[in-house]
Amino acid sequence: MTEYLDIDPRFWNKDEGEFEYDGEQVFFRKLSDSVLLFVEGVVYEALRP
Repeated sequence: MTEYLDIDPRFWNKDEGEFEYDGEQVFFRKLSDSVLLFVEGVVYEALRP
């Protein structure tokens, strides 16, 4: 997921944003070493490579 947000032209230059994934609205916030994903009120943290 972090690679997707870092290389997709719609998201690579944004620190915050949103997209739809599998019918769910996903909000994200990029940090220096991880990405926070907010889905249905739950926060997930994905480490960046």
